[in-house]
Amino acid sequence: MSNRRGMTLLLVLIMSSLIGISAMLLFSTVNTETMIAGNTHRINQAKISAASGLNHFIALNLTYNALKEHAGEQETIQIIAETQLGVKTSYEVKVHFYPRLSERQYVVESTGYYKKAGRIISAHPTKALFEGEQ
Repeated sequence: MSNRRGMTLLLVLIMSSLIGISAMLLFSTVNTETMIAGNTHRINQAKISAASGLNHFIALNLTYNALKEHAGEQETIQIIAETQLGVKTSYEVKVHFYPRLSERQYVVESTGYYKKAGRIISAHPTKALFEGEQ
């Protein structure tokens, strides 16, 4: 009879250990998934901010000649300084006049940021090729 009690105790200890290990693995998995979801959210916020910067540039309706005049001999100029969208999101827009592009073509680069406590957590650049009117 005492032999059975020992086996029951051993079986209960093994089952308790398995349940405990399963609980720790579940917690670890949920914690990792939560961190991945947070990172995805921050990346998406930076992408949306970059798209907002590009839309802001388009809304300015700047001509190729005005941009080129503003740039002078510079290859890259900042058109829109860092602009806050919210507490944590912002964007900035630059125009690049690359020598390898065709005449009157230029690249607009809008970079969206997600910041926390003043530190950049996520940045996402979006580029678009524009062609000025002839």
